[in-house]
Amino acid sequence: MAKKQLFPALLAAAALAFHLFAGFSFIRSSAATYDETVHLASGYSYLHTGRYVMNIMDHPPFSEMLSALPLPALRPQSFTGHPYFANFMPYHYGDLFLYQNTVPHERLLNTARVFTFLVWTAVLAGLLWLMMSRLESPAAAAFSLCAFAGMPVFISNHALISTDAAASSFYFGAFALGWLFTAALPAGGKGKKGGRLWLWAALAGAVSGLALVSKFSMFIVPPLMAAFWLADNHFWPCLRLSRLLGYIALYAAACLLVVALVYKFDLGLYWEGLSATLNRLEAGRSSFVMGRNTLGGVWWYFPAAVALKTPLLVLLTAAIGVWLTVKKFRKDYLWLLLPPAIFFAAALTAKVQIGYRHVMPVMPFLAALAGLALARLAAMDGRRAWLAGIVAVLIPVSALTAHPHYLAYFNQLSGGPSQGYKYFVDSNLDWGQGVKGLAAYLRGRGNPPVVFAYFGTARPEAYGIKYTPLGLVSNVEMRGTGERVCGQKDLLLAVSATNLQGTYYPDKGSFAWLKERKPVFTAGHSIFLYDLAGDQAGIRSLAALFDREGRNGEAECLYDRAGGDKI
Repeated sequence: MAKKQLFPALLAAAALAFHLFAGFSFIRSSAATYDETVHLASGYSYLHTGRYVMNIMDHPPFSEMLSALPLPALRPQSFTGHPYFANFMPYHYGDLFLYQNTVPHERLLNTARVFTFLVWTAVLAGLLWLMMSRLESPAAAAFSLCAFAGMPVFISNHALISTDAAASSFYFGAFALGWLFTAALPAGGKGKKGGRLWLWAALAGAVSGLALVSKFSMFIVPPLMAAFWLADNHFWPCLRLSRLLGYIALYAAACLLVVALVYKFDLGLYWEGLSATLNRLEAGRSSFVMGRNTLGGVWWYFPAAVALKTPLLVLLTAAIGVWLTVKKFRKDYLWLLLPPAIFFAAALTAKVQIGYRHVMPVMPFLAALAGLALARLAAMDGRRAWLAGIVAVLIPVSALTAHPHYLAYFNQLSGGPSQGYKYFVDSNLDWGQGVKGLAAYLRGRGNPPVVFAYFGTARPEAYGIKYTPLGLVSNVEMRGTGERVCGQKDLLLAVSATNLQGTYYPDKGSFAWLKERKPVFTAGHSIFLYDLAGDQAGIRSLAALFDREGRNGEAECLYDRAGGDKI
């Protein structure tokens, strides 16, 4: 291998090693995020029973089943005879499966997470190498892997039991293989390369099918692929239309076959789930963005999220990559530019805006464009070649500012992860994963009880936290551990960032009074712990929240502690 190719390859290997280290660190530090219990329990129930019941109207089954593949070796209880399963209560069933099983919850969750992380890291890294080494150069492929490995959105979401990693991997993979189909087209309709067309068409169809059975938003892939091929052949003719339509039919057949196999030939079930999901998304959902609460969304949500949650060097180099592809245009570059542009444009109209992860299918293309730009820079002589290496190293260094809490990563434009809650919450920052860090801190203080306004489904008591619930936002019932607020020597209040911003409360200012107070500890940039002992105004505000929930005994006790005056 030439020296100029060896250098980026070594950088890519080092970056991937960092990626594995960061991912495993994130797994160890994070409690179950909001939907992981549902995805994991549903996937295991599908494998155990062979029936798609629990979560099938919200998500296709493939990604959930894949994450659950290692679990049969642990022999957990399935609880498929429980009323939660029989009555289709996914969050309650997930809570039962993870926290009341014969296998410890940490072992169940992290076994699946490690497997999931390794699978999606390998799949996406392989697809990036396949496309960029053929479209541009091995150096561009290596630098693309550097960018990919240092992006916190992949470090965190590839390690979680969800459907987002599968969607982004297969979205990118479908169009990478779709481009390989066009790259194999014989010039002028002749040539040996045309013999591979059927293979690339079938592979593109199979990967598109995997996208469809991983997340319902991927339904756009097959029509886009057909439109791209038709447009490509229209402007740069290589095949007779009838022959191209034959390849499109082969693509569609492969795609349909994968969906049919995963759904066990019950295609009506897929359409039913897709329709239910589209109807649900049309209704909108509460979200918080840069000081504003909204139900129907704002068009600039995802542009702002990408600007603040993507490493700046990735954004810069990807922008240079776009400029380079336009400056020295080749039709092949459209496959790097149009798929992310179309997906991102569609996302601007979304009414459900709860996470940067919803535009994850755009992110592999950013990594590819960044790799292209760095490879062009490295190809130059002298200092510019070294600059490419420095930038490739600095991308993962930027990610380390959030270590090991990569889900909460925010770049320097926002002030870093500690300031992220001011801009975005929910799955951008606070998905319930900070419970584990809070528990570790409290153990260091002798494990005092806390008043806990938690956003999430991970059980605090499973991590050793003694707590009184207040203003919980959860899909499962949490009664606390029986601690009496009136008997607490220290008055500690823990509030999730999502609740601090009032995202899902009718009164958005429920915890606004805390923003002028400094927390004594922040767990993973997502859960804030306040010591209200001696803070009479704070105690009265806390008492008012208990009063609002009809818990008059706790409220009266706190008013007495604050001097007896109500607010």
